[in-house]
Amino acid sequence: MASTPVESFVTKQLELLELERDAEVEERRSWQENVSLKELQSRGVCLLKLQVSSQRTGLYGRLLITLEPRRCVSAAVLPSNSFTSGDIVGLYDESGQLATGILTRITQKGVTVAFDESHDSQLSLDQEHSYRLLKLANDVTYKRLKNPADLLQPRPGRLPAGSGPVCAVPEGTRHYPRAPGHWEDHHRGG
Repeated sequence: MASTPVESFVTKQLELLELERDAEVEERRSWQENVSLKELQSRGVCLLKLQVSSQRTGLYGRLLITLEPRRCVSAAVLPSNSFTSGDIVGLYDESGQLATGILTRITQKGVTVAFDESHDSQLSLDQEHSYRLLKLANDVTYKRLKNPADLLQPRPGRLPAGSGPVCAVPEGTRHYPRAPGHWEDHHRGG
């Protein structure tokens, strides 16, 4: 059976989305292996020499850690960067990656990162140590784009999952929206 134009389009978009995701992951891996930390910071994807200024528990038991530039410089501000709320970031120290989290807040003077509650017992950060944040490939955007496209994939003999309230409407049928408290029937003429 030949595929419809919609099915072909969805299949092609899923293939392209997968290629884009793979390229982004490869680019971030290549950066970590081949580009100096100072260069990554100048590109706006890494923040160096951060200190923990506070730790607290947030919604759903997530560990919220606020990091600021080292205090040795008065009125220290973060360098120019491309970080935004919702970015997936890796937290690193001299020994390597400690955890992965979601950036929840960024100001000129600091960033707040949410870590899953599973890190709560494993992640103990010293306020005197120096840390860095590196922007990682964003799985959230990928999943948000992929899931709806997956729903449009053809499924023989049934509607896509999650489309329960969808029903066929006869051609020529009209819906007359009613204001709240409006009880007239439009089909009877008022």
